[in-house]
Amino acid sequence: MSHLSPQLSALSGGYLAKRFSRYTAFVTLLLLFLVTAAPASAGADDQWTNSCVAGLETNGGRGSNAAAAYCACMSQAAVQFNGDLAGLLAVMQAPVAEKMPVYSAQSVTNKRIISACGAKLEEAFGVADTKTAAPQGKAGGVWADPEVVAAVREINLNAAQAQVFKAAVTKYSNDLRAATAKIFRDKLDIKRKLKKKQRVLAKRMDEEVIEVLEPNQIAPYNAFVETFNEAVRASFRRR
Repeated sequence: MSHLSPQLSALSGGYLAKRFSRYTAFVTLLLLFLVTAAPASAGADDQWTNSCVAGLETNGGRGSNAAAAYCACMSQAAVQFNGDLAGLLAVMQAPVAEKMPVYSAQSVTNKRIISACGAKLEEAFGVADTKTAAPQGKAGGVWADPEVVAAVREINLNAAQAQVFKAAVTKYSNDLRAATAKIFRDKLDIKRKLKKKQRVLAKRMDEEVIEVLEPNQIAPYNAFVETFNEAVRASFRRR
């Protein structure tokens, strides 16, 4: 037995090393793809991504602070590595309390895709609050922040102004989401490009809204912008 034990240990160690090397090789290849992949195709991929984003923003969980980027990453990786998009979507659409059982039922490939995209996302955007989700049927993200809501009320918009304001901030929110997904897919200088794009979009929003405001409403609007931008920064801050 004294002669066999070292041999068995060596065999066991070799087996574990081989398993580990296969896993790390997969993760390395996946991360390499995430850095160099081309933008996702339109059509069915966009439909899947939209459903994924809606599920995350409604139910919360990991990646919900940058749902568009997280979902775009998984969509691309699933195509490249033969992942199961239906299974990935089931995880993203599950409520926070039910995500772990759904995740546990996924294939090894799906689990690695979720983990690799999650790690890459958190490196760029920070960690999402996985304990809470936006109330269903209500605005989510920074627009549901009580301080942002209060800042909007302080502007004291009339009906016509509110219509312009709503259109401008909706355009800002939608364009920022689309730009975030594209920048994340491109994988080049993510943080700088996000800040630059946000400034450009915010300037456009300012021009559209301030045009319809009275002089005494500009200061409250500027206060809203500061509050809103701080809420946006907070969603990316924790790294």
